[in-house]
Amino acid sequence: MKKMIGGAMLLTLCFSCSHQQYVATGLQAQRYPIVAADYSQANNEMQSLVDHYKMKLDNEMNQVIGVSTQDMTYGRPESLLTNLTSDVMEAYGNKYTDDACDLACMNVHGHRANLSKGNITIGNIFEIYSFENTLVLIKLKGRDLLDAFESYAKMGGSGISSTVKLLIKDGKLESATVKGLPVDKDKVYTIITLDYLADGNDGLDAFKNSIEIIEPGLTLRDAMMQYVKDQTANGKEISSVLDGRIIIEK
Repeated sequence: MKKMIGGAMLLTLCFSCSHQQYVATGLQAQRYPIVAADYSQANNEMQSLVDHYKMKLDNEMNQVIGVSTQDMTYGRPESLLTNLTSDVMEAYGNKYTDDACDLACMNVHGHRANLSKGNITIGNIFEIYSFENTLVLIKLKGRDLLDAFESYAKMGGSGISSTVKLLIKDGKLESATVKGLPVDKDKVYTIITLDYLADGNDGLDAFKNSIEIIEPGLTLRDAMMQYVKDQTANGKEISSVLDGRIIIEK
């Protein structure tokens, strides 16, 4: 028999024993309402345990790991926060491929909070990058990359690294360059993105046509956390710029 006092359900398990082999012979369940009186009387020990770990977690989450020079929000067509994230991703991409990483692609709502000016805590990084998305590198033909940029045009922009310049007009792609050159339809480009986007989500169906996928096994959150710590260790603060990497003309 196993009971959880103060929970929403009490389970009773019956076992038979034969030569130390246990077999469940029955299961009963009954729901009990949780009320304040029951909780305070029966769960003081559990509450104490929760409070203990909450205090430890709060202390860790409140640890300052860097400083932001400005308020950074996420949005379209480009923003300080999406630009920062994409540029950090592109830098990491160069660490995990023999060829130079050409660009980084990041969805706007892969960010779940803004970054305020001032101290950056571990908790801030968890708030902003709350998903367990991992970084992946994909090899993609230029014609498919142009299709992906067309998707960017339809959605009004998204996160992309400074190696890219997109001109969008009336929801259509007017021009696109990567590292200062027009996109070559037959060239294979190396892109660092999220596993979520590499699967063709958020309108990026073209990414499903990748001819190779490399998985470093690193989450975006861990990459951003390490970036902030490295910058701080080198005496640098965190900053970003709006540089016209995505321009929308009417």
